[in-house]
Order: sequence, then structure tokens, then C-alpha cells
Amino acid sequence: MNKTIFLVAGGTGGHLFPAIAVSKYFEKSQLHFLVDKRTEKILLNNNLRYHLISSSKLEKNIFKVIISLFKIFYGFIYSLYLIVKFKPALVVGFGGYTSIPTLLAAKVLNKKILIHEQNSVMGKTNRLLSKISNKTAITYKNTVFADTSAIFSGIPIRELKVKKKINEKKIKKILIIGGSQGAKVFSEIIKNIILRLDKSLLKKIQVVQQIRKEDLKKMEKFYRDLNIKYKLQNFFSNIYEEIYSSDLIISRCGASSLAEIQYFKKFCILVPLPTAANNHQYFNAVEFKKKNDCEIINQSKINYEKLVKIIKSNLFEKKNKKIKLKGKTKKISLVDIINDMLK
Repeated sequence: MNKTIFLVAGGTGGHLFPAIAVSKYFEKSQLHFLVDKRTEKILLNNNLRYHLISSSKLEKNIFKVIISLFKIFYGFIYSLYLIVKFKPALVVGFGGYTSIPTLLAAKVLNKKILIHEQNSVMGKTNRLLSKISNKTAITYKNTVFADTSAIFSGIPIRELKVKKKINEKKIKKILIIGGSQGAKVFSEIIKNIILRLDKSLLKKIQVVQQIRKEDLKKMEKFYRDLNIKYKLQNFFSNIYEEIYSSDLIISRCGASSLAEIQYFKKFCILVPLPTAANNHQYFNAVEFKKKNDCEIINQSKINYEKLVKIIKSNLFEKKNKKIKLKGKTKKISLVDIINDMLK
């Protein structure tokens, strides 16, 4: 029986990481990733087979629209070729405009289609593709724009194996993560927080920060001048290990990041990306807060005095605080949905 699977994910780690998580449950020989150039490096690091698909979001400028349509058409033709060549039993789309040409090609060739929506507000691409898919899976039970037939699956996350480290000096670790590309504004936020902390506390913290390359030297100097322990990287391949060993997290609100924070039951301060499509990061944060211990802040209206109090309270005043998830909701795993569609 043919069980070849196409996993289609474009643009950002937020779309790709759930696809990689799902792939671990199947033989590598079954799998083909269809992505764009932006996520190629992640697949190379994971030693996964992939094909680059041409696509584009539709621009408002008429000249750019013509170029976008050409890119989508080229991606559509190449996707037809790949489907005819490898004969997938199932095509799974994880969102991002890279999904459009491949899933349209799958529909033309009468292939089974499953889409997965990571966010609490369904993106435009998945809204369009849900009309041609056989099944739709959603991360949040009350996902906006999802059809009533959508299956609540949650979000698949990587297998998270970590080694427990002994912190003899009892240094408190603050982890700052801003999605797969980092977040420039977080450098300003953490500077404003640290400058308001008592000097006696600076010796007791370590800052582990995902940072944009252009901010690296400036922030290294800032931490060195204050004699603060720090670790700065543009991208953490082992981010789950950093989450596990942290005492407090400041994060954007991508669905994959939130799922891993929830897995390790960590207190976090969430800063939704204000320019996210349909403001989905804010709604992700609101859904997350229903079951997890966190604070949500607006990056344009930060009350630093209040924020510093929250940080000091969670780092230095709460003793052995154990975070319990607030209730559980029954869901069907995405892997089970895929296996069912392969029958």
C-alpha cells in the first residue's frame, strides 16, 4: 500500500516545526517536505528530504500581482510533476502561501488533502484551502473562521528530551524568545527591565536571549558593562532545552512556542506581535492564558514598574511554585488523523 506523504509548509518556523514534529512518527522514506527557500536551512539541519516550491503572496501593485501569479503558476506546475512522480497518498498543508500551489495541484489530481491550522485565528491561506481539503485540523478548539467540521487536534510538538542540570549557584535564568526570526523590540524591553532591577539582583540572574544579528554587539556590551551573565544567539536549535532550564520566559505568541512553554509548565510574559495577521498572536495568548500562568502585555503600552514587580515576584519571592494546567480538553492527535486518512 502506498503511504507516501507530502508535508507542505511555508515561510516561517511556526508553519514548519509542527510538520517536522509529525514527521518523527513516520518512516523518512515516506516523507517529502515541500517548502520555500526561507525554511530550507532548518530542513538541512534535520536531514530531511525536501523540494523547493515557488509561490508568493498576492500584492496590491498590479505589476507585482503579475509576478506573484507567475510564481504561483510555476509552483503549481512543479507540484503537479512531483505528485505524478511520487504519487503521495496524502498531502498535508500547514499554512503559509507556499501551500497554495501544491494543494491546488493535489486537488486537480484528486489526492487526499488535510490542512492544519496552528493559530487561534485561521490564516487566509488555510481559509482558502479548507474549501478544497478533505479534513481540517485546528490547534485551538474555538479557532476563528474554522468550519464546525474542523477536528480539534492541538499542535504537534517535537519529542522533548532534556537532561536535568544542577544549578548550584541558584542563578535565575530569564529566557527571551521572539519566534524563529527573533524580535528587535525585546532588546529594548529587557534593557528597561534590567535597569530597574536592584543592583544586588543582577548578580543572581542570567539572560538567555534570541537576538537579531544587528543587535548582537550592542547587547553584548550592555550585559558586559553591568556584569550580567548572558547567552545570545540568533537561533536556538535546542530551544526546548532552554525553556526547560529557564525560570521565567519573555516570548512572542507563536503557537509552537506556546505549546512547548505549556509542556514544561513555565511562567511566561507574553508580548503578542502587533502586526501579526488578524492579530492572531494576541488571540493565541488569550487562549493560552485560559489554562496557563502568564501575563500578556502590549509592547506599545508597557508599564515597566508593574512588569518589574511581576518579574521579581516570580523569580525571587515565590518558593517552588508548581504550575498546574487549568483543565484538559479531549482532542484527536494530528498523527492519528493522518493514519486514518492513509487507510
